[in-house]
Amino acid sequence: MAAHRNYHPLPNQLGLGLDLPLSHYELLHEKQRGVVIHWERKAAEGKRWIKIKPNDPRIPEIFRYDQGREDIFITVNEFDGWRFIRLLRSLRSLYVDLDDYTDVYGVLDACTDAQIPTPNIIVASGKGLHLYWLLESLPPKALPVWQRCQDALIRIFRSLGSDAAAKDCTRLLRVVGTRNKGEEVRAIVLDGHHWSLRQIAFEILGTEGKPRAQVRDIRVKRKTPDKAIQGSIYARWHLVFQDLLAISGHYGHHIPEGYRDKWLFLIGVALSWFTHPEGIEDEIVGLAHHHTDLEQPEIRQAMQPVLKRAQQAAEGHTIEWNGQKVDPRYRFRRQTLYDWMSDLIPPVLLPNLRAIIPNEEQKRREQARQSARNRAKEGRYATQYTLDGVTVANEEKRATARLLRAKGWTYRKIAMELGVHHRTVENWCVGD
Repeated sequence: MAAHRNYHPLPNQLGLGLDLPLSHYELLHEKQRGVVIHWERKAAEGKRWIKIKPNDPRIPEIFRYDQGREDIFITVNEFDGWRFIRLLRSLRSLYVDLDDYTDVYGVLDACTDAQIPTPNIIVASGKGLHLYWLLESLPPKALPVWQRCQDALIRIFRSLGSDAAAKDCTRLLRVVGTRNKGEEVRAIVLDGHHWSLRQIAFEILGTEGKPRAQVRDIRVKRKTPDKAIQGSIYARWHLVFQDLLAISGHYGHHIPEGYRDKWLFLIGVALSWFTHPEGIEDEIVGLAHHHTDLEQPEIRQAMQPVLKRAQQAAEGHTIEWNGQKVDPRYRFRRQTLYDWMSDLIPPVLLPNLRAIIPNEEQKRREQARQSARNRAKEGRYATQYTLDGVTVANEEKRATARLLRAKGWTYRKIAMELGVHHRTVENWCVGD
């Protein structure tokens, strides 16, 4: 499908026109919980950044001022102070940035082909389209699933020019009602619905990996929602990221000398799975200053290998590993991560960690989980059935069936009355 490079108006017959900055902000950040970053590229007096807090009384004025101005952006998601992954507060939308593509009908066709929901909002950014799938407020722990959905959307719209670099949760996008090189940024709202994580992940990830012919067949049974969203390399490295912060917290957010470079390297590896290379450096530097006393040259030395591999991944390169072409970003086994950090993990801290643990601890935890599942299963069976094998829920129906049978009712008439199969009634009443 060829991209249409000439800008043309949005087809307003498809949805409600949106051209006010405040309306864009309110749709995206409904019931705001964290800080929204507002950025003006060419702000007067050099004041480019505004941190918009929930219920900030300046909000109407800020967005009224934006109308018709050049190069103004806001964050898609919300943060606790600044747009760092470690400060993520609330995920508010999935998005795709289509460069030099303005055919809205082509976007809708691509959604139909992939059997995914159409975007809630389509923004004509002045040189392309921004697509938004609005979300209910999601906590930071949802980031791994959010990231999987982002990657899937970028793959789906690759033929339309989706920007592979625009996939991180810290992204800023243009505000509706402003201008981009003189061109007005406008939008249409196709649907104001805000998706739950479970719903949108099922819709986007439920058909991943199926041939297009199968995806288009309505008889194909999709994965269950849980199987569609559980487990991924993003989930694993998000846990590693959290464990590394927990280790630092145990030491008062000051990693002891001798382990600072390893800690910083590993947290950079974790970030490389969530952040485009252009954003990783600022994240790592900020973490280094907050959790270590490394000097700038030492920080750069620790993060250069991470940045190099992250850049290779962003450019689509692969490396050879065990005879296969794989993503060049670093991967470490569980035991390796633990061996690197074990001297910093006292017994009192180990129960609080979920990814940086030894294999034997992982095995012990899995055995404990399986034992708990078995006990729950046994307890469930014990409470669901009476001593003669009838479920508790049906015990009252069985008593009623026997009473009606004694009055001369047929099995079929009793079955219709109780809403069960006549064979079930016969089994309940046999011997009476």
